Amino acid sequence: MKLNKLPTLTWNFLKLNDAVLDEKITLNGRGKSVIRNIPNGVIVGNGGCDNCGICDPSTLEDIRKLKTGLGDEADSFFESVCDGSLTIRAKRDIKVEEPLCINYELADGDKNAVKQEIIAEEGSSITVIMDYSSKRSDSGFFAVQTKLKAEKGAKIRLVKIELLGRGFTGMDGIAAQAGEDAEIELIQMELGCGKNYVGVDIELDGKRSSFTGNTGYLCINGQKLDMNYYIGHTGKKSVSSLNVTGALRDGSCKNFRGTIDLKHGAKGAKGDEQESALLLSDNVINKTLPIILCDEDDVEGSHGATIGRLSQDVLFYMQSRGFSEHEAEVLMTRAQLNSVRGMIGDEKSVGAISQYLEEAFE
Repeated sequence: MKLNKLPTLTWNFLKLNDAVLDEKITLNGRGKSVIRNIPNGVIVGNGGCDNCGICDPSTLEDIRKLKTGLGDEADSFFESVCDGSLTIRAKRDIKVEEPLCINYELADGDKNAVKQEIIAEEGSSITVIMDYSSKRSDSGFFAVQTKLKAEKGAKIRLVKIELLGRGFTGMDGIAAQAGEDAEIELIQMELGCGKNYVGVDIELDGKRSSFTGNTGYLCINGQKLDMNYYIGHTGKKSVSSLNVTGALRDGSCKNFRGTIDLKHGAKGAKGDEQESALLLSDNVINKTLPIILCDEDDVEGSHGATIGRLSQDVLFYMQSRGFSEHEAEVLMTRAQLNSVRGMIGDEKSVGAISQYLEEAFE
């Protein structure tokens, strides 16, 4: 299965035009999902049935047409293996402060795929927190597809926390569409899985629509993380900001593709993407490919990347205060990830991340 294909191809020798999932996928449907709470003003149901009464059929049709950043082959895979999807809807003009939390709990040998649809009706707001977890020694396969639609003046805040065992292969496909004056915020912590593929496609269709993305990652002990972010600006004065930060150690590998597409008609649009990668070993592989596509003259696009080891000045400063080189690296890595972790705003989720990081650096 080819995943995370670039919208505009680059040199083949860079090996970043796409990623290949070369293992045979056989699902057994195992794994438990638990919804911790459903706030007032939010309706949850099975969106696999067009007559379920959760959403207007035309809205469901629109959201199902969205493509995730994982690509067509992955989207076809989800359609073939998932009978339906969990649909979450925030009612019109209802602003929900309390998050809806979904915990996906997996065990050794579990192989499953799930789909979700999150709809914020006009003038509403909703926060959804999803975490995927298992024991660190567990192996399996878990694939998640999440599609979001924020209607006029609505806001969706989505938090995803991946804490699966090192023997797991993960796929996480996200598609989102924002209408006029709508906001989409995405916070991700990618920490587990031996092999993990993340693909995000954001479509800023509405005038003054906006997207804010913050991703933290940790790749250690040979982990492989492949990420693809596409942000399409169609709406006038639409704004996007993407920040990706993390660390690599002990033979791990990470690919990051980030594309800002300033399309014809998106006058006044602004897009920015930044990445910071801390390399803690000589035997890691880090590939970063920021892309800006432009078909409009009155727009702004910017990108930047900071990649490297801790400077000798920083190490000397830390060691002069009693820290070893290893302790200094751990401290700086936590500081990198804490910048994202602090945005989550859920005590249980933050606690699970903290425990994971404690065990990771033992």
